[in-house]
Amino acid sequence: METNLDTLTVLAEVTIAFVAFAAIVATLRRTFGEQLSPFQRLLTRWFIETGMLTVSIQLLPLVLAGFWQNELTVARYSIFYTLIVSLAYLIHYIRRRIIIKAPTPLASLLVMIGSAIWLLVLAMAGAGIVLQPSLAIVVAYSFWLLLSGAIIFVTFLATFVFDEDPSA
Repeated sequence: METNLDTLTVLAEVTIAFVAFAAIVATLRRTFGEQLSPFQRLLTRWFIETGMLTVSIQLLPLVLAGFWQNELTVARYSIFYTLIVSLAYLIHYIRRRIIIKAPTPLASLLVMIGSAIWLLVLAMAGAGIVLQPSLAIVVAYSFWLLLSGAIIFVTFLATFVFDEDPSA
């Protein structure tokens, strides 16, 4: 279990740095007096909110390991927490996208599909169907969250360069 906990610690540190960087870059336009479009505001909130949720997903197993030495117990509770907060946030985010009629560039669509697949993997692992609960699954999902953040960040930057049309 030590290797997985060390990996989660490193991922949490990298995630915090990425969230800070993305938040600073996202707000630079506002600092220079330009308004962010509704889509850009949506993505800015997405960086910050998913980043902090990701850090909580990465840190929970570290806290639980202080209570239980059994890796299976720590993994099971961590997976269920991850599944619940990820599903709740995905529903909330999609609802916000619909409200502002946000465009769905290919990168966003791929991240949403990847996230849906990961939710299925988490549900199967939590239930012990095909996959056994493991902190390795939490580590892999955490890496996916960091990677998906980077993908969306590139889409966000494209909205500055390509006149608000990220699909161009």
